[in-house]
Amino acid sequence: MDLPIDELARCPTCSGTGQRLRSYGHDDQTWTCFACGRCDGQYWAPRVVEAGFYARDEQATYQRRRDGEGFLRPRHREFLRRARPGRLLDVGCGEGYFLATAEAKGYAVTGVDLDPGSIEIARGRGLTHVSATPLFDAGTGELAPELRPRAPFDWVTAFEVLEHQADPVAFLTLVRSLLAPDGALCGSVPNRDRLMVDRQRQLDAGDFPPHHFLWFSARSLEATLRQAGFSRISVGPVPEDDLLAYAAHLESTTLGRGGRRAGGSGAAAAPGRKAAAGALRSRVRGWLRTGKNVPFAPAALLIRKVRPDLQRALYFEARA
Repeated sequence: MDLPIDELARCPTCSGTGQRLRSYGHDDQTWTCFACGRCDGQYWAPRVVEAGFYARDEQATYQRRRDGEGFLRPRHREFLRRARPGRLLDVGCGEGYFLATAEAKGYAVTGVDLDPGSIEIARGRGLTHVSATPLFDAGTGELAPELRPRAPFDWVTAFEVLEHQADPVAFLTLVRSLLAPDGALCGSVPNRDRLMVDRQRQLDAGDFPPHHFLWFSARSLEATLRQAGFSRISVGPVPEDDLLAYAAHLESTTLGRGGRRAGGSGAAAAPGRKAAAGALRSRVRGWLRTGKNVPFAPAALLIRKVRPDLQRALYFEARA
């Protein structure tokens, strides 16, 4: 049943009525993007999250997790720089490299992900407390049974998770209930105000539904966290600490290379030697790209030092 336009336009953060920005269609489905003048949120409607969507082999970006590549992204390194060992739950843990690294640093780790293939790889890394399950039961709102003996947590991490939520405030409120006293939720979201965002969206369908339903600015991210009951909140850019990797991103975006297309394909690799081979291939490709990325390094350095607000992602830390 089609919802009335005023219901579709209602902001999922503050319940304000948004103004229509644009529409987007894919696979006989059309979504409308609205902008809220009250909290600065931008959100798509309708928002229907399909758990099986992230387990489909054709989702090319998520395929990198299925291939078992082993590296930390800037958002993971930022958390490990800031945090101290404790009980850690990673929501959307993927193939588990971040959790394995955290465990080696003394954290007691737990992870959940909607993709069984990723969890299989995570278990192949020696992680025992990882599950292919939603965090909460959609009908009852109760915590997944596998997680109950592990809660509460000193840290809950949600990297690139919040933008996928149909109801971000409800999700964050439930996550807050998992935290120990003085525990913190940390994570990241794509930065709506990043450099060349429109160009990137032309090349890559991943920032549109059914991948992403929410486009966050620093202001709207803080408003969403506050609406969910968090009061001690910090929001800022994820530092682009790998200059050549950021230069590679600028190069590919400028020249129109790469990007995720809806309906891409690829075969999943099994854990073990295939996973190691995938990681090696990734490193070799990175070395070969280094030469052509060097001309973009000055721009990458300038953005990192002078306009960090234009970097690709926002990092947040929030306590009740």
